[in-house]
Amino acid sequence: MIRFATFLAQGTPTPEAFAAYAAQVGTQDASTAQALLSGQRPKRIAAPQTLLDWVAEATHTPPFLVDACLKVAPDKAEVAALLLPLPTDGTRLTLTATLSDLTDRAAYLQLASALPLPARQILNRLASGTFRTKLTGQPESSQSPGTCLAILTLIDPSGPEATFALPHGNALVPLTRLKLTLPETPAILAWAKAHTTDRFGPLRQVTPAQVFELAYDGTTPNTRRKSGVDLVSPRLIAWHPSLTPDRATPLDAVK
Repeated sequence: MIRFATFLAQGTPTPEAFAAYAAQVGTQDASTAQALLSGQRPKRIAAPQTLLDWVAEATHTPPFLVDACLKVAPDKAEVAALLLPLPTDGTRLTLTATLSDLTDRAAYLQLASALPLPARQILNRLASGTFRTKLTGQPESSQSPGTCLAILTLIDPSGPEATFALPHGNALVPLTRLKLTLPETPAILAWAKAHTTDRFGPLRQVTPAQVFELAYDGTTPNTRRKSGVDLVSPRLIAWHPSLTPDRATPLDAVK
């Protein structure tokens, strides 16, 4: 994580600079960094204001002092990074491990407290979903633009959003989650309501019977995902109710 922050501190990252960074870190960290710099951000755990509230409470910083800090530095993620004491134990965290452990308030505070200021600022942007840095040239993807046929497995009617999976052996592996924007969305939601098999909060697990066509501009490795890849600019193209699940694209064909 510290090496990643040092790399970004050198200025707008270029493919040449990234190649030098990748040569210094392990394969997992290089793959994780490539995904981040191509726009694949991790799941946000809290808004910048919430991070600041967590840090203020943990450091017993009164509201008037937080407000005074914000007048000098209005970036809430930056103020949250500055309020925590600097680490003294010399902990070294890899980028991949840091993102894997970034799950909730307690984990965030533990990670942030163990990182020096530059790395902590990057952590806050990743935690709050405000990380926007990209390479000046798009990282090479593992394949050219393409399409695949995926199976609907989960749906969130409030979005509405849907999770699509691909077959891998005898299992279905989640590939991506996309907003439902097709003209047939009302019919898709009605079908999902009638074929819900389980519920997880707002999510509904549905019978894996509906096939959809997805398009994407390439893939980047991501060892944190079960599929092992992220789709670059995935898009929902069409619903194919006449197709059966055995027509879905195998995961290996996308990877």
